[in-house]
Amino acid sequence: MVAIRIAMGALVALLAVVVAVPAVALIDLITGGTGLGLCESSLGTCETSLFALLELALVFAVLVASLGFGIAGCMRLLSRSQRQPIR
Repeated sequence: MVAIRIAMGALVALLAVVVAVPAVALIDLITGGTGLGLCESSLGTCETSLFALLELALVFAVLVASLGFGIAGCMRLLSRSQRQPIR
């Protein structure tokens, strides 16, 4: 039961990091940076293809969904383990 809680905590922490990365990239672009490597120079001269945006969005969606399913699975295991009496 403790291992499940540790795994769930790690998944929640990883989800927070994954969700924060786009915000950090956007802040980096706004302040004149490269957006964590998205643009070669600044936002004004950024030339990326449409497929790059779709690829980033797809990877982000898959990561968030996978972590969400992992958290839901941990929650289900925790609730199941609390319902069954310990013998």
